[in-house]
Formats: sequence, structure tokens, C-alpha cells
Amino acid sequence: MKILYYYWTQYDDNLPGGGVKVYLKNIINNFKQNENIEIYTLNSGSDYDLSSKLYYKCIKKKSKLKQFKIINSPVLAPSKYSFYEMEKYLKDTTLKTLLNEFIKENGPFDVIHIQSIEGLNIEVLKLKEEYPKTKFILSLHNYHYFCPQVNLWKNNSANCKDFEDGCACNGCLGNFPSSEKFKKLYLFNHYLEKYGFVSSFNKIRNVLKLAYMFFLKEKNEDNKLRNEYIDPKLFKEFREKNIKYINKYADRILCVSKRVKEIALEMGIEETKLDVCYIGTAFAKNARNNINSKVFGLKHFKIAYMGYMRKDKGLYFFVDALEQLDINISQNMEVIIAAKFEDNDLVNRIEHLKKRFANLKLLDGYTHKDIPQITENLSLGIVPVMWEDCLPQVAIEFKAMGIPVLSSDLGGASELTEAKEFCFRAGNIEDFLDHLIAVYENRDLLNTYYRKHLKLMTVEEHCKELMKYYK
Repeated sequence: MKILYYYWTQYDDNLPGGGVKVYLKNIINNFKQNENIEIYTLNSGSDYDLSSKLYYKCIKKKSKLKQFKIINSPVLAPSKYSFYEMEKYLKDTTLKTLLNEFIKENGPFDVIHIQSIEGLNIEVLKLKEEYPKTKFILSLHNYHYFCPQVNLWKNNSANCKDFEDGCACNGCLGNFPSSEKFKKLYLFNHYLEKYGFVSSFNKIRNVLKLAYMFFLKEKNEDNKLRNEYIDPKLFKEFREKNIKYINKYADRILCVSKRVKEIALEMGIEETKLDVCYIGTAFAKNARNNINSKVFGLKHFKIAYMGYMRKDKGLYFFVDALEQLDINISQNMEVIIAAKFEDNDLVNRIEHLKKRFANLKLLDGYTHKDIPQITENLSLGIVPVMWEDCLPQVAIEFKAMGIPVLSSDLGGASELTEAKEFCFRAGNIEDFLDHLIAVYENRDLLNTYYRKHLKLMTVEEHCKELMKYYK
């Protein structure tokens, strides 16, 4: 079997790419062990050179794994980088032509599994007409097919339930650099790699990148909200064309949670093509299926937030709620907040909260090595997302370590258990505090989380499930 995995960045390069990169690394490493599977990877939208010519090249070649990248894609990735260039996404046919050449030279493939179309455009799905025996499978790790900034998160302030036929998209990103500036950064990265600034030179490369980003910024007097007008019809066409092509050409659409499937259905994706396929995670191998009994004997009730200092992730909401928590309760609680500092005002607000709690630790970010220490004797993990976060990795991490998760009802985090005591209405402080206090006052409820929990899927189990779709 010959499989092509597409994502906008390679699973093993130096660019960001979130949990999808980790996911790809896990399944590729698993499938590599199968001598009957040959794997190809392809990325696009994140590599540019001075030639401006659209082409692809092989970057690594091993017996069972070959890696390729497209250079100078007209569509930048991730999707936000090309938000203001809707026409290129909608009208370009050169990417389809190039991908066809790639398949002719390296295929045919039994499966083309697209993790996200970012860096390409939906026109490439029309290749199904030329390769009817190839299975075109899409995974929905985000909402890019419906939302060009991927999160259905409106003006960095609210869950987007109505895009108003594209009118709501204008100005949605606010102050955001142009595609040309991101392209220059990718150009810079291309030549750093070309001339050997990798591996042991990572620190040098990162310093140079930071310096370049500093000089890339617009002058303060120009640093206003970007309200570049785009015809709303283009945003409407973006969503409609994506849905039309998916329904017509995709063989299967794999949704990483039930909520993602519900949203895809609401958007107009045909139900017969949709399947819920929870991703495999390395955390599942040693996952606990019960809570740490030590928490019942502790004097203080300990909770933690791990993630980003962003509104969509719910940290601002969480801090608002902590400020309103009855001091008679907060004095018997310990709180850990681990998030890279990105807002000094919010950091100061959290610092002022310290006097209200038995203990409050604020960490400027964290790595996976820090997680055991952060979660030691933790009673509850808090995942208060304000957007339809498909299936937050941090929720999986908490759960795997025997820590129940109190999550909002948006996205897939609440699907990790059927216990209603651990799901509150997103953005509703009163409902959040009611749920938090209920567990605080009756710690036996913590056991309910695991009595009704969803078993995490290992990478091996997930790959077996993928093979059912591939075959």
C-alpha cells in the first residue's frame, strides 16, 4: 500500500504545526514498521525561494519513507497567513497541475490523506476525477474548510455562529501582517536551512529569526486595526466551494470528535461521508483509568490551567471567574496557571489573585517535562475553551494522568466523560463556579468522571482503525 500524507509543514521540520505534527509523527512511525506500507509526505505553503517558480522537490528519501515539499505556493500556510488573499485560493489552478505531476511521477497512491488543505486549495480535490481508484481522505483537525482563519473565532472575542454570508469575516483578524511579510520570513528560513543553520545551530537560527521579526514589524503609528476590505462574496464562496468539493470528491472525512462531526453536518457536509475517528495518543499507553487517591487526603483542593494566554483558550474567562470565587472557598484552594506570558495586564491580575488563595503559582509557559510536577496532587484540570476546540491535547494529558477535567461545552473536551458534573456552559461564570464548587464540596464526584469516561485510544489502535478506511 502506498500512502501520501499531506500537511502544510513536515512532521519533523523546524516550523510550528501544533498537535497535528505530533499526530503525524506518531502514525508515520507506526506505519513505518509495516513492511507492506510505503509512505510519502508532502507539504506546501511554508517554503519560498527567490526564483518565485512553483515546483516540488524531494527533501529526504529512505526505503519506506520519502518526503517532499512544494516551493513557492501561491497559497501561504497556515491559513491565517493568506486570509487577505481569497482570490488566489479560489482561482488558482497551478497547484492542482503541480500535484498531478507529483502523483504521476511518484504514484499512483492507494490513499491520499489530507490533514488540512492549508498551503494548497480545494481545487486539488478534483484530481479524484483523474485517480478514481485513489482514496481521498480528509481529517478535520480544525475548521479551515468553513473558516479561513480556522477557529470559527470572531474578532478574537466570540465563538462565531453566523458569518453573515461572509460579511463578518472582514476585519476578523484585526491587526495582522500581510501575506507578503510572512512570505519574507519563510524566504529567510529557506536560506538559513540551505546554508546549514540547523541542528546545533538552532539557537543561532532562532536569534536571527527573532531579529528579523523585529525589523518586520510595522511602525507603531501604522500599527492599527487592519480593515482591508474584501468582497464578502469571496468569503462566502470560500465556504461554499470547499463544502461542494468535499461532498463531490472526498471519500471519507474523519472528525476528531463528535462535536466536529456535528459542526461539519451543520455546515452542509454529507453525513454519509463523515466518521468520528478519535486520534491516537502516546499518552494512552500508560493512561490511568482512575484518579489519584492522594487528592482525597489533601488539605487544599488543587486545580490547574495549562495552555496559552489567549481569550479563545479561556484563560481570561478563568481569571474572571477566580476573581469572583467566594474567598471562603478560595482560601482553601491551590491554583496553578502555566501559560507563556503574552499580556502583562493579565499577568498582573493573576499576581493580585495570590492573596485570595492558599497558594497560586503562575508559570511563564511549560514543556512536557514540566507536566508531572505541575500536575502533582492535582484534583482537577480546567479546560475552559471559548471556541469549538476540536479535541484539546491538554484535556487528553490531564485525563491520562488520572486528573478529571472540568471543561466548557464547546469543542470535544467534554466528550472525554459522560459525567455532566464536569461540563459547564462556555463563557458562563456562574455556571462554571457552580460546577467547580460542587466538586470542591463533594470530592467523591471526582470518581464519577472515570466511571463514565471515554477510553483513550493508543496510536496502535488508531492506526488499525485508519487501515479500515484506507482499505
